[in-house]
Amino acid sequence: LLILCGLVFRTYMISMSSSGMEVVRQLGLPFMFAELAMIGWAVSRGFVLELFWAQTPRAIKWLSVLFLATFWIGSVFYSEVRFLAVLHNIFLLIHIVFAYALVWTVGAFRYDDLMRMAKALVIGLALFCLMTGYALIFHPPFDTMPNNEIIWQFAIPGFISLRLFGAFCGAIFCFLLGVLFLADEKKTLNRWPILWIALSAGMMIWSATRAAVVGSIAALFMVMVFHRVRPGWRTWLWIIAALVCATAVASALVPYDDPNFQFFNVEDGQSADAASGGRLSYWAAVWQAYLQVPYFGAGPFATQLLTENGQPTHVQPHNILLQFLITWGLFATIFALALLAWATLKAHLVALRYRIVLPFLMMLDCLLVMSLFDGMTHFAQQLMLIMIGFGAIFGYERGVMQNPKTLAI
Repeated sequence: LLILCGLVFRTYMISMSSSGMEVVRQLGLPFMFAELAMIGWAVSRGFVLELFWAQTPRAIKWLSVLFLATFWIGSVFYSEVRFLAVLHNIFLLIHIVFAYALVWTVGAFRYDDLMRMAKALVIGLALFCLMTGYALIFHPPFDTMPNNEIIWQFAIPGFISLRLFGAFCGAIFCFLLGVLFLADEKKTLNRWPILWIALSAGMMIWSATRAAVVGSIAALFMVMVFHRVRPGWRTWLWIIAALVCATAVASALVPYDDPNFQFFNVEDGQSADAASGGRLSYWAAVWQAYLQVPYFGAGPFATQLLTENGQPTHVQPHNILLQFLITWGLFATIFALALLAWATLKAHLVALRYRIVLPFLMMLDCLLVMSLFDGMTHFAQQLMLIMIGFGAIFGYERGVMQNPKTLAI
């Protein structure tokens, strides 16, 4: 999917030249089709959603019913782009069913399965590095572009913005770091996992995505504190060396001295708002917009339509709480946050029993922390990664419960 989107969604501007292709990109249709294919495959293997519903605790059933009864109201009655808003909400339900389909099919994977998955991810990242380098070096002539200008932060193949690219790399970095920790605990650590985290960290640092760095640090902190991950000092030295090398290479490859590829600029020190990339003033504007539709919201994409003139227009508010509020309103937000908190806590409890799921947990924690600063729960690619995290963790637990002899770690 990473390579496919890189080939299909090529642009050097903030949006695709075709409005239809831009809608396809914003909705993340390739990811939705992939999830539907996965659901269909799971159904062919006997997946029935009602079986999960029957096993759901009563309180979670009530929260789910209340959420489903309220989250669509703003999209239907208050959205200015009703069709797209309703479609986006339907896609959210597909994401959730996709996670359940993964729980059904994943089963109790083994350490070797994780290593094969890590290798496949790294090969994909390496190919994408080549694609990105080609896109930045062999760009269109400037005189063919609007205002004779190429906006480099929007030139990453397949990604809506440089920051979403960095968030993706941060999530993959955390997964690979979790694989490295498992290899260290099994005394099988060699040079390859070190090189893997150097590649993913280098891509994350090259993007200058501060949210990804914060999310990675938070994910590392949580597994060290709550899951007692204790790498040896030699392992730490290798990790630090990999990060230093990644930082050096990423800093040397800043394209065209573009300040968007730098973590901090002189202007960032002017105010707290500048240091946050303008998020403080933007969040304040989104909050004022939310107060216009407090109970049921105004559906997805509402921030682009309700924020006051003079504020930047984004399709999402760069914060999960504000996104839920302005999209679904107060009632559905309370139910959604309760469900998300329950699922996250349960995922951590599963990881306490089965350490093999730590890579997925680290990826999940990183994405959830990043959702405080960007649209991890709005865009299909990032939301798909969140559902993969939940699906793999709960799928492993289900597989072990069905066949305890498959227990790997």
